Amino acid sequence: MNQLRIAYQQELSAFGEEAANQLWGGDVDLIPFKDFADIASAVGTGVADRGVLPIEHTILGSVQASQDAIDAVPEIFAVAEAVVPSQLCLLGPKGAVLSSVGDVFCQPLALGQFMKCFREHSAITVHSVLDTGASVLDVENLADPQFAVVASRVALLTHSLAVVAPDIQDRPDAQTRFLGISAARQALPDGTPVRTTLLITVGDIPGALLHALNPLARHGVNMRRLEGRPTGEPWSYRFFVEFDHESGDSEVEVVLAEVQSAARNMRWLGTYPRWNAGRRGSIGWKSGSFELPG
Repeated sequence: MNQLRIAYQQELSAFGEEAANQLWGGDVDLIPFKDFADIASAVGTGVADRGVLPIEHTILGSVQASQDAIDAVPEIFAVAEAVVPSQLCLLGPKGAVLSSVGDVFCQPLALGQFMKCFREHSAITVHSVLDTGASVLDVENLADPQFAVVASRVALLTHSLAVVAPDIQDRPDAQTRFLGISAARQALPDGTPVRTTLLITVGDIPGALLHALNPLARHGVNMRRLEGRPTGEPWSYRFFVEFDHESGDSEVEVVLAEVQSAARNMRWLGTYPRWNAGRRGSIGWKSGSFELPG
């Protein structure tokens, strides 16, 4: 049997590999990509069987680039979700200590998680970089305790570095939620706790969005998330709508029909099992294929 081909972002602060292993185990063929748009395209064209895209972060909020990538590829569907702890560390040469660090390389999207740490160490200059992997290699090659990089512990598996400061994010419980995507929807047993994601556009008239969302409240469906994104046309917006329910609930079919009738356009992105349904305890660093170094 052929291994599942899973597309993910190969960025050492993005946690895509952990999300893929959480959803589909370690016995998969992981295909790295630089951009979220490339992940969505790979799944839509069949280059990959599945993909993982970060959709929101507990500190930084929505990952807009992922939402735009999903919006651009109508052939893909959401089939799963995963939540991964977003513990990032300050990594430097072996023997480096925090007091020796003067320059830190950090991916701009990650920077907002560590404002407290860098305020407390004002002597550190933070340099914005687009490629964490390249910066990890630079710090390793420089072997100078003045330089460090913000990355996950995954980097320790392949680079000769050490943890200068562990878990430097402002909140220790920071997490990233991922959507698992596929070119085909999946059938789920009735009664499964699920989440549905819709993309809708509405008319530019008073009350249009309220009218489109009102069926959820009227039928007692819990809307979990609402996010607006530009469509590309000037001052026109598309809304990501997520709500929780159980699969096979006939009331939800009525809700979908009413939302579609009230909206200008509606795309059913997918219905998938909720990550936290039936789970107990906290999530740790152990994944389906390896255990990260401490």
